[in-house]
Amino acid sequence: MDVKVMKFGGTSLSDRQARQAAYRHVQRELKARKVLVVVSAMGRCPEPYATDTLLKLGSPLLSPQEKARLLSLGELLSSLRVSGELLEAGIDAYALPIHQSGIITDSRYDYAHVCALHAQGVQEALAQHEAVVACGFIANDEQGNVTTLGRGGSDFSAVLFAQMLQLPEVDIYTDVDAVYSVDPRVDPTAFRHERLSYEEMLRLHSRVLHERCVRYARAHQIRIHLRGTFSDAQGTLIS
Repeated sequence: MDVKVMKFGGTSLSDRQARQAAYRHVQRELKARKVLVVVSAMGRCPEPYATDTLLKLGSPLLSPQEKARLLSLGELLSSLRVSGELLEAGIDAYALPIHQSGIITDSRYDYAHVCALHAQGVQEALAQHEAVVACGFIANDEQGNVTTLGRGGSDFSAVLFAQMLQLPEVDIYTDVDAVYSVDPRVDPTAFRHERLSYEEMLRLHSRVLHERCVRYARAHQIRIHLRGTFSDAQGTLIS
């Protein structure tokens, strides 16, 4: 099965206009293959469904397990919203339930360690639909409890899905169109990297990609193509 994993961050999903830009990339890929869309929670604090906003809704007395369930609501809602809008656009889409994602972790609820990857649920969904929308950041432990992969964990989820499906590459879409030497919104002299090694990317300590994602991609030789949601630029290839 020819599949492309495409991950979209919170700023790429924050409002209808931003999501339409994301869907344009999905529609382009669907001309050639099926797509697994991995989504973050929509927007950033104080937007209502962002992770930090949800965190403020909970009591500090919640257990780590309860807090993980609370934080999972952002990605769960995002996956259902994106799937619904893709369906409205005429795309055969399906929001993957968390228990079907196949990412199994230990029970460190706020920064879970991956124990196993089971592809069956994702493969079955892809066999039945053109586009499958999966929650980033969220997994399950062996007892079926919701766990989370830590801040920035949706990037990590994307490479985990690529490894699960034995794919050589994953596309990660952000609000910048590539990896730059410094933040181009702050320094107009910043230059764009067309290609970086995993080691070079890690040395940059860039907030564009979560380091856990890059380290896992390096260990499993999964190329990361970082691209801009609001651009058609080629972006940066990390390999």
